[in-house]
Amino acid sequence: MHSGIPCVVVDTEETTFFPAMDVKKVNERLTAAGQSHLLQFIEDVGEQERAELLRDLGGMDLQEINGFFHNAMKVSDHIKQEKVDERMEAVPREVLGSVTRDRDRLKDWEKEGLHRISQSKVAVLLLAGGQGTRLGVSYPKGMYDVGLPSHKTLFQIQAERILKLQRLADERFKTKCSVPWYIMTSGRTMDSTKEFFARHNYFGLKKENVIFFQQGMLPAMDYEGKIILEGKGKISMAPDGNGGLYRALGSQHIVDDMERREIGYIHVYCVDNILVKVADPTFIGFCVQKGADCGAKVGDDSPSAGKAATTSWVTSKPADCTSNTRWC
Repeated sequence: MHSGIPCVVVDTEETTFFPAMDVKKVNERLTAAGQSHLLQFIEDVGEQERAELLRDLGGMDLQEINGFFHNAMKVSDHIKQEKVDERMEAVPREVLGSVTRDRDRLKDWEKEGLHRISQSKVAVLLLAGGQGTRLGVSYPKGMYDVGLPSHKTLFQIQAERILKLQRLADERFKTKCSVPWYIMTSGRTMDSTKEFFARHNYFGLKKENVIFFQQGMLPAMDYEGKIILEGKGKISMAPDGNGGLYRALGSQHIVDDMERREIGYIHVYCVDNILVKVADPTFIGFCVQKGADCGAKVGDDSPSAGKAATTSWVTSKPADCTSNTRWC
């Protein structure tokens, strides 16, 4: 090679070339960010592992990562010092809806929601980055057989609900609509999730309407803000959580795709919610008629229902909270 770019050549079954990185410059960046310990074992690892570590470090915005840590700790300390319960208020009744208290409105809300669905204005966004470790399996949660006689997985159950919803809207309004399904995976689950959908022919959905994208990864940090090494030459990385959704929507061009499709309403949920009513038309119609920017759906909080989730706001000024809508 005569490109003028210095390389490190590693002899494996297939020769691989790694760009040589200036260890001194990387160390200077790490020292300035208080993370110089990440190179403490650099001389103990092989050339390939060394090159990969330097590449990973070179791609990190260390100041931004440190900022994430300090902001998180600041918020945590603030919450500990402040008695949040004293500032917690009930959401006003006028922005609430209920399947029990508003029975006379349900059909109207459902019709509104189905109408928006029939116009292909509604999308579903699934948070599916987690592995099924707590379920005793190593593959993505959505591939889990939940024990039904049919042996359907979570992915199949949810896909069939989208298909049913499309049929209901088409029959009601004599149209041919689609409900795009955006599925956010993690680096650890992306390939297996895409392969699973392909193997099952997308469960009857059109391939172009099942859009996979990947959430970001962040280095794991200890309580002192130090990035953790998984091995002598490997940084411990983890998915950036549900909060990473917003960055991924931009960086993975999902917002662009939504705008191209002229999507106006998005239902977001987590993969392990087996009871989810995917893009529930009654809930969507309720939010539309309320003019809500966002809505939250929780369980019945009546005494007879026992322990259930509720939604409140933490503010002394209701005007600070725009279009808070609760559904129970």
